[in-house]
Amino acid sequence: MNELLFAFGNLRSEVMVITMTKPTPLPFHQNKKTFHAKSATFAKDFSDQKNNPFRPLRPLCEQSAFTLIELLAVITIIGILAGLTLGAAGAVRRHGATSTAKAEVAALQAACDRFFADNNSYPNNSAVNPSSSFAPTGYTAAGQALFTNLVGSATLTAAPTTKRYLEPKPAMVYTNGTPNYFVDPWGYAYGYNSDGTNAPLIWSTAGQTTGGANTNKWITSWPKM
Repeated sequence: MNELLFAFGNLRSEVMVITMTKPTPLPFHQNKKTFHAKSATFAKDFSDQKNNPFRPLRPLCEQSAFTLIELLAVITIIGILAGLTLGAAGAVRRHGATSTAKAEVAALQAACDRFFADNNSYPNNSAVNPSSSFAPTGYTAAGQALFTNLVGSATLTAAPTTKRYLEPKPAMVYTNGTPNYFVDPWGYAYGYNSDGTNAPLIWSTAGQTTGGANTNKWITSWPKM
């Protein structure tokens, strides 16, 4: 029994010695070589990362950038899209102007019918007529005659002296002259022709000013053939 306790005591002493004993450090020159080796390995791994933004002395050729061909392709696509957008916007504006002119021609014709119902005649002016030789700038006098008869005054802001058969929107009236006159969405006077007895002809040239009369594009109060 004593021999077993003696052996156990010796074994415990050896375990404590082994546990508490520190490893013997390497000599200084060997420890320095190990540190430099680890540093070199880390630096090599760090510099081999092509996408590492902190990579020292990184060549410019490895940085992400657009090439000239890619930039030209993008500019071309943007130009095509801009052209399509502007073309579509122009078509929408033309369609809107045409619709507005049709509505205004119909309103003028209805006002002339109301005038005829009260006076047994239409506003009389046959100075201009829709023909192959036309100039919307020459419709001013006829437009002024139509305006004064339907509005009952020389200007839109003046109080009417006779019955008013039409309440036009300000955008429909040219006010920089006296008398005022009706203008289409393109800014030109509406054409008007009537001898007072026959139904009036009212039309817009849809922005045409030169090059002959293409009546297929006109907006008119009479049916087109």
